[in-house]
Amino acid sequence: MDITKGSVVIAKAGRDKGRAFAVIEVLSDREVLIADGKRRPIERPKRKNVIHLQGTNTTVDCITTNRQLRIILQNCRAGACSRRDAEGVENRIQEA
Repeated sequence: MDITKGSVVIAKAGRDKGRAFAVIEVLSDREVLIADGKRRPIERPKRKNVIHLQGTNTTVDCITTNRQLRIILQNCRAGACSRRDAEGVENRIQEA
């Protein structure tokens, strides 16, 4: 599974093992910056080695706020994560 900017990933190692994150930036072929919007906000992402991450089939197009990111990842944890769901959440946030 290829991990790119906007990918939703699950941490396989470390203190955040099992938690869902979104890839904010790809630093190299071995390291990425990840955030979850709560413990790791977008303004202070965590540097993580890609071998400690498990990719999912889900990507997020545009993350502008921590609130959006938390809602998208919450839906992913609930098992209802797809590209369409993430976009729908984004649209609902913009309307509010």
